[in-house]
Amino acid sequence: MFESVTKRRKNPFINMFGWTLLTVVCVVFVFIGFSPNSQFLGQGGAAAEVNGEAISLKDYKDMYDRFSSNSKATTRDARKDLQQNTINYLVNQSLIVQKAQDLNIYVSDAEVAKTLLDIKPFYEDGVFSRLRYKQYLQQMRMSESEFENKVRDDLIIQKMRKLIGFAAKDLEIVDQLDEKIDQAQINVSYVKLSPEKLTQDINEEKVSDYLSKNEKKAVDYYNTHKTEYTQPEQVTARHILFKASKDQDSAMEEALEKAQEVAGTLTVENFAEMAKKYSDDPGSKSKGGSLGTFPRGRMVPEFEKAAFSTKPGEITKPIKSSFGYHIIYVENKEEASVTSFNDVKYEIAKQLMQESSFEEKLDTYRQKLKSGEFGQLEDEISKNNIKWQTTGFFNITKENIPGVGMSEEFLDTAMTLSSEDEYAKKLVYQGESAYLLKFRGARYDTASKEQTQMDFFKNLMKQQKANAMVQEWTDSLKAEASIKVNPDVLR
Repeated sequence: MFESVTKRRKNPFINMFGWTLLTVVCVVFVFIGFSPNSQFLGQGGAAAEVNGEAISLKDYKDMYDRFSSNSKATTRDARKDLQQNTINYLVNQSLIVQKAQDLNIYVSDAEVAKTLLDIKPFYEDGVFSRLRYKQYLQQMRMSESEFENKVRDDLIIQKMRKLIGFAAKDLEIVDQLDEKIDQAQINVSYVKLSPEKLTQDINEEKVSDYLSKNEKKAVDYYNTHKTEYTQPEQVTARHILFKASKDQDSAMEEALEKAQEVAGTLTVENFAEMAKKYSDDPGSKSKGGSLGTFPRGRMVPEFEKAAFSTKPGEITKPIKSSFGYHIIYVENKEEASVTSFNDVKYEIAKQLMQESSFEEKLDTYRQKLKSGEFGQLEDEISKNNIKWQTTGFFNITKENIPGVGMSEEFLDTAMTLSSEDEYAKKLVYQGESAYLLKFRGARYDTASKEQTQMDFFKNLMKQQKANAMVQEWTDSLKAEASIKVNPDVLR
């Protein structure tokens, strides 16, 4: 997901505490088509093969180590059971991911990025640390793409598990699950509780009065969040990339020759056109090589050093990096600066008032939901001049919920509702806003009329039954799959 020069903010610490996101019972299955001298063993590095897709020995070893760290398997038999369970778990994962692809159920890049960025241990002073990211990948002996693909598969498995729990009518229709998942729909009403909507009564006079009485609180906030008012040193630049692998000397030499040839013809005036003509960076080529404005820590070290040491209006000589050679045109440079408290004190005071007022009003809604006072809840909604909106029926595999956008929590909560439990018992959060949810209808067969009684819907979301259902469904996939296991991993 990283493009050639710019490093996107990611947090690969996801699942450092274990990859076991799907809890299912491991069931022993029959090994097919293996002997110690089979061709499969000669292909190097495969622990198993599921429908032609390999499970690497490295993945097996990593998962076995994670399982064994939480196990008291000290005897030979216990270790063999652990080996068997590890293989079964990885096979289950592979089958579910493959079936999700068959059903056109995917996890988007945005979902992967959101998951990565939700994990905080790789942040230093509120900023993602590239160094920690690299150290973790080195420790795990994984590339960025390998790591992100693992995260993506885990998210797909979570998504499939939730969809199975919603779509099935009972445990007798495992053979119909594919169709049911694809057809299952839900309709939800929602109220969006945003800071802007719930704090409209805060005006300039009230903020000034608050500031006069709470200036110390505003100063404390400013000092605690000083990085928010600090502008780091930044550079605005364009570049032309002559791509080559650093491991191939001849390719690097050719890239350097081409870069030197083009460098002799470059001027400030023609740089953008020359970038469109010669650059090998697909992300910036069509934009005349423009990389926009960026701080330190966003580019590879060699590129960063050259960009920040070059004066505005100047073009560098060819700069070598792991991507090849770059010619950089620095358009502008902004020195680091700090906005004073006096310049932002009114803004801070207003923010503190809004946060306090917003939380107080959310507490009111939380209490009404908790106590089941839904009549008073509706009165509170009217009092705040907010109206219910509806999603309309939408498929539960849909990434973007109509009117809401992407929100796993919204969908998860919606799938716990029924005609008997009409209101969600908690608020759902997305960004700075909170949502109230109310059941409107659900159906698992688009050819039928709306279901008014959703007993299956409520019952199937119970954890124990959902786990059993996932296992039964996975077993049905195994029965039709071609599964080959390297016997050496079970010795």
